[in-house]
Amino acid sequence: MNIIAVDWGKDARKRSAYLASGTTRTVSQLPFDGSLAQLLVYAEDLLPPVLVGIDAAIGCPIRTWNDLRRSTSATQAGFVDFLLRGPLPDQFFEPVGTPEEWTPDRPFIQPPNGRSWSLNAYIEASDNGLYRAIDRRLNANPMFVTSGMPGTVGSGTRALWQELRTETTRSAFHVWPFDGALGELILAGKPIIAEIYPKACYGIALNESLPSQLMSIAKTRKPVREDATARLMRTHWVADHGVTIDDTQQAIANEDDFDALFSAAALLRLYLEDAPFESSGPDELCIEGDILGSGSILAGNPKTLTPQPDATRKVAAGKEVSGREYHCPISGCRHIFRGSCGGWDAHVASSKRHPNWHPEVKDPTERKRLFKREFPDFFV
Repeated sequence: MNIIAVDWGKDARKRSAYLASGTTRTVSQLPFDGSLAQLLVYAEDLLPPVLVGIDAAIGCPIRTWNDLRRSTSATQAGFVDFLLRGPLPDQFFEPVGTPEEWTPDRPFIQPPNGRSWSLNAYIEASDNGLYRAIDRRLNANPMFVTSGMPGTVGSGTRALWQELRTETTRSAFHVWPFDGALGELILAGKPIIAEIYPKACYGIALNESLPSQLMSIAKTRKPVREDATARLMRTHWVADHGVTIDDTQQAIANEDDFDALFSAAALLRLYLEDAPFESSGPDELCIEGDILGSGSILAGNPKTLTPQPDATRKVAAGKEVSGREYHCPISGCRHIFRGSCGGWDAHVASSKRHPNWHPEVKDPTERKRLFKREFPDFFV
């Protein structure tokens, strides 16, 4: 099997891809122009089967799909068939800026810059239709939000969907799991496009055994990326299977290559160890989709990678402290936690500090719970 793992985003210039070969047992960077079109050209030239994992959501929350299907009179049984071949609403890809504007016909959300906004308000406007079951299981962000909170995926998802609609008239490919189970699609011989999630891939790549936990890595810091990459090179599965991982310096240098390399390595490990790529989910998979590797991920809170001592900065007193700055993600707040996110609870519990963020909620415990729910990546 050949596996292409892509760190995807709105800006094609920042996209990165790594190729993992099950035959040669190598992982290396794949130079490309950032377009889905060129990825598919690469995939068609490789010996099948070829799996193309992309870090963007592919699927639709079942509640939103049911409303969308009714409002558009869609005849397709599955979401991707509707996305690729059906007539979409005229403003489907145009983001809304307020909860009052949100409809299944315009699902993408772009909160106004510099103004306070409430994710819960959008969740209520969508009738709890912003999350898929797999999003909740893997602690992923809501798939339609394009900005306004750390780790948003909406802008990249929107770009991928638009490119998929273009390529379906020019290229032959399957989209998993909408076109069938992975084993069936592999036998068909066409390139297979599927969704990946780097946080799931971190654990698969670094854990001693499978199934693994989700793993959080503070990848914004170069020393942490360097430490994580070194750990990957030392894992037993890399040695046991004789895997060669190239182009690690690029992964250490920037977050995009880091995610692509780790995703490619994780998927290669699943292939080499004959571990589950997919979960045995319900029929709703043809609507909501799935994430590669979900069958090898344990449910529960993410494990945080603890950097080795050389991945921290030493101060004069001889103590080691993280050099990271944690910016409060609440819109309009300029507070910065230095070294760690300690003290966040008292900070967010006070309604006086953030008068425009959930002003109706005065209870400190409830405000802390809302903060954890809306900004999970703050603690990564």
